[in-house]
Amino acid sequence: MTLTAHTPVAGTEPRARGPFLVMAAMLVALPLVAIQGPAHTTPMDAVNALFVGLYWCWLLVRREKMLFPLAFGFWLIQLGSCTGIYAADERVRAALTVIEDVYLYVWFVTLVHFLARRCRISDVAMIFILVACGVAFLTVADAHLGLFGGRFAGTKRATGTFENPNMFGDYLVGAFFVTWAAAAAGRRIFYAGLPLLGLGILSTHSNGCLVSLIGGCGVTVIAYPAFWKPKQLGSTLVLAGTLFGIVGAFHDQLQQLAVERFSGSRTEVGGAALKGASERLPIWANILKLVAQKPGGIGPGNLANVEAATTGDKHSAHSEYLGMLAERGFFGLAGWGTVLGGLFLMLGRIRKAAAAGFRPLGVEQLYGLFGALAAHALVIELSHFRHTWIVFAIITATAMQAVARTAAAGERPRLAPLYAEAA
Repeated sequence: MTLTAHTPVAGTEPRARGPFLVMAAMLVALPLVAIQGPAHTTPMDAVNALFVGLYWCWLLVRREKMLFPLAFGFWLIQLGSCTGIYAADERVRAALTVIEDVYLYVWFVTLVHFLARRCRISDVAMIFILVACGVAFLTVADAHLGLFGGRFAGTKRATGTFENPNMFGDYLVGAFFVTWAAAAAGRRIFYAGLPLLGLGILSTHSNGCLVSLIGGCGVTVIAYPAFWKPKQLGSTLVLAGTLFGIVGAFHDQLQQLAVERFSGSRTEVGGAALKGASERLPIWANILKLVAQKPGGIGPGNLANVEAATTGDKHSAHSEYLGMLAERGFFGLAGWGTVLGGLFLMLGRIRKAAAAGFRPLGVEQLYGLFGALAAHALVIELSHFRHTWIVFAIITATAMQAVARTAAAGERPRLAPLYAEAA
């Protein structure tokens, strides 16, 4: 069977009811992580399975071609999975983790095809924002007014509709930058959602989320071309020099204040940072020892049990980069880096199209989203979060639409160069 050429991408066409409702169902189910089914599945997995099955049947009937963005990075990760499984103590667990990897990637490429060709990215962002703001509102209202008896606010740290506060915070950080990007692209009403999402992030008391939020905001600022003009850049350097001088002059006092802040209660901003570091550093040191012993990896999903056997504590890596390195070896780490590199190249395509007038989302804010994700991955494992792959899909689909919009008039949309970059 031969496949037909690529179908035209979507973008500025009138809203189609069917694709809009499909994305609404998926994004409403996305944060319902606290509702657990067999093998830690969630309501979204049921929606995803139905979506993937029906959409692939529809594609086969229509004989449409499917691209596989980020394929090379995913292949490297799975190559690392194979070397890790060879040395794994629990190969069944490792195989199940690989099956989850494949499921997430198949869902990702299917979703990218659907978003790029049948959805308006601005509509997808709108649904994402409304759902995230709804969850954040319930959480903040529960935390400050006790409206739901702690169901969303938790006992000490807010979990919302998620399993743990760090996962919830990561979801809200992604939603924060999607909201900012949609507002910067013209829907200014969404600026009203930023304070609510910010309060939601603070309610999780996650230092990693807070640092990634600040880092993402910094990346957003430097992504603006105006930042690199001599006048603005000079002012920034002067300010940085002034701050450096203040820190040097009052080093002892500032150090004491920082230690007090980072040793404070978890409910304080920046509190318990030293406690978190004291927990993670031994884990990371042990990971480096494991890598020296088994450079090919110890097997996907095996790290927690190996940590329990060697240190007595059953902890995960608390870092996507070190988790990939420990469980899948250098191939896994290279694959994760390739995935991030592919996404970064896609942002360049989106910027080029934005200069030509195609701007469904603010490109500077998408750079900030990418920066926040890459930064938070330093202290949390997020490659199996469904909302992480939603973010990947939004960036990839926007890049595909951008490539089509910048193609010469009358020319078939050239998606192959994007695939080459993404793969």
